[in-house]
Amino acid sequence: MTRRTGADISPAAAVLGLFLTFGLIVASFFPFLSIYFAGRGFDPSQIGFLLGAMAAVRIVAMPIWGHVADTRIGRRRALQLGLLGMVVFAVVASVLDSLVGVAFGAVGIALAMAASGPNIDALALVQLGEERMVDYGRIRGWESLSYAAGCLAFGWLLDLYGVSLALPLYAAAGAVMLVWTTIAVRPDRPKQPAQHGRLGAVGAVFRTAPRMWGFLVATLLVWTGFNGAWNFVGLKIEEPLLIGVGTALGGLTEVGVMRLSSRLHRRMGLRKVYALGCLVYATGFLLWGLVESRTIVSLLAVFEGAGFSLLFTTSILVVGKLLPSTLYSTGNSIGAMVGFGIGPIIGAGLGGVVYGRLGSTTLFIGSAALALLGGVAALVALRIPRLDTPLREQLPTGDAVAPEPGRL
Repeated sequence: MTRRTGADISPAAAVLGLFLTFGLIVASFFPFLSIYFAGRGFDPSQIGFLLGAMAAVRIVAMPIWGHVADTRIGRRRALQLGLLGMVVFAVVASVLDSLVGVAFGAVGIALAMAASGPNIDALALVQLGEERMVDYGRIRGWESLSYAAGCLAFGWLLDLYGVSLALPLYAAAGAVMLVWTTIAVRPDRPKQPAQHGRLGAVGAVFRTAPRMWGFLVATLLVWTGFNGAWNFVGLKIEEPLLIGVGTALGGLTEVGVMRLSSRLHRRMGLRKVYALGCLVYATGFLLWGLVESRTIVSLLAVFEGAGFSLLFTTSILVVGKLLPSTLYSTGNSIGAMVGFGIGPIIGAGLGGVVYGRLGSTTLFIGSAALALLGGVAALVALRIPRLDTPLREQLPTGDAVAPEPGRL
């Protein structure tokens, strides 16, 4: 696909820019989320409740964004609307000096941000097409690189000027990405609104790919464990600079493992790589619980970076292999809804209670156990040839999963 936008930007460059800027958005706020809320006056139980509320909003918003993007307004327009909302709500939360105001802005951010990740990944899958889909990890690695650099830079800035700067940085990064989306990404609104029957595009996903049900069980287990560990490891480390160093190290690890994931998918298949990612996560969470040194806990983020790379890239390719391209946004949204919506409600909500009453060690060991159970569930759910066979041995599957020429 070689057609360019009015700004003479190729589709490949447009997708690359999306990943680079989105990495800065994530790095500007979410690694520092727990200490940001703590700095604004929330206690651990309130932090857990607020994180759960944000996740509840994502549960509702993600499939709606996915359906609307795939069937009505296109992925570009959905992404633009989400980014605009992210900027507005971040500014609102920054200027309101009350727990209610901060909570309102945070929930609004969750609502708007639900449109971002799934649509960026859908645009990337369309750009790659069936034959080059396995190279998704190589492209996604650029987001990990910008995330790592952003974590280090933002951690340093927050250490100097205070965690209250996190949301203005987030808003600025969101504004940059909105501009890039507008000038670089081609309009892709469907010429005729698609009709998918009962429950729209969401229902079509499960009718087309019944294996999604089992995959979502694995997704729920591993990301519940992740959210229990990730959202509270910052409270164990405490120092913004150490958090920034750790997350930057994890991001740099992501870059290498993202590129490696393409080779692993070719040689091992998606099923085994997903299970491997669960095992890496479990190891990292266990070490977070057993190690007392804040510095070492921060450095152990390399396990989080490696596990995330394996799990995230594999999840996107599972959607790409199970569904036609016209359902990419919805399929990614459903997976994200479970992993980053329901998972945080259980993981962060209960995690705050466990952390406060039973201590960090119990929380992190429990998270490790859930990650292992997620790996077992994935081995069962993904046991079909197209997901278990090494991708180098697979040929394009034809029109059913063909990309949408010119949609970017």
